[in-house]
Amino acid sequence: MSQSVQLLCSTGVFSRYPDLTGYSAIIKYGPLLNADGFEVMFYPSWYTHIEEIATALTRTGLRFPAMHTEKAIGTALGQPDPVERERGVKLLAENCRLASLLGCKVLVLHLWNWPELDDQLDNNLSLLPQCYDVAESYGIELALESIPGRHFDPLTNLHRALKHEPRSHFGLDTEFLANYDQLDAVFETPWLWQNERTNHVHIKDSNGQPFVDGKRRYLHPGEGHIDFERFFSRLQAQGFSGNISLESPAITIDNEVHIQQLHDSLDQIRQHLW
Repeated sequence: MSQSVQLLCSTGVFSRYPDLTGYSAIIKYGPLLNADGFEVMFYPSWYTHIEEIATALTRTGLRFPAMHTEKAIGTALGQPDPVERERGVKLLAENCRLASLLGCKVLVLHLWNWPELDDQLDNNLSLLPQCYDVAESYGIELALESIPGRHFDPLTNLHRALKHEPRSHFGLDTEFLANYDQLDAVFETPWLWQNERTNHVHIKDSNGQPFVDGKRRYLHPGEGHIDFERFFSRLQAQGFSGNISLESPAITIDNEVHIQQLHDSLDQIRQHLW
């Protein structure tokens, strides 16, 4: 296992919204994977079953250092209606509650989200201090993810968040950054690394075509054009000591989980860790 960094596997690799969102997949496939822990993907149907899910997952004996928040939170935070934006904060609090029950330390947040993306980012930013207050009350660190934007690139939007809320921490996504040609730029951006602000990294490959025939396509390491040897070398040189999380799904057309593909990807990532 890794020493300085943690190798995690997102539970999103064996789940999919909206048809494959049950937490039973974590119980089934989690013990089969050689990872330091798991990044739990929170789905909309989970809000009414938080205690049940926490109990079931805790009983597995698996570690859950991180959670990915339910993606509609960012959508709600960007709405013109203040009541809807406050609802986004309340949803975040419920995500924090489950994260706390599972012992998560990092909560990855889409501060903005599809389909609006950063159309109304000022609305999202207006609630960011409140979001950090909520997370801190649960002893959890929010990591704002470097997801795509329509008006600005991921790093520009993350910097806007930092200027609005100095407590901002970040989670990088290799695919999204590669699609904006920013994989090298992150290592030339000092504010990302000051005070260990970047504490989480999602690993997905990219060939520049995230959609094929209108459908979202995810690539595992080695299936695209990212030079992961170079990326991990530069990440280590920055003194990164957070989570490295495989986020490429491995679900077949028959809705089966391709376990060997997950083994291979985790093994490939582990070869680069320190």
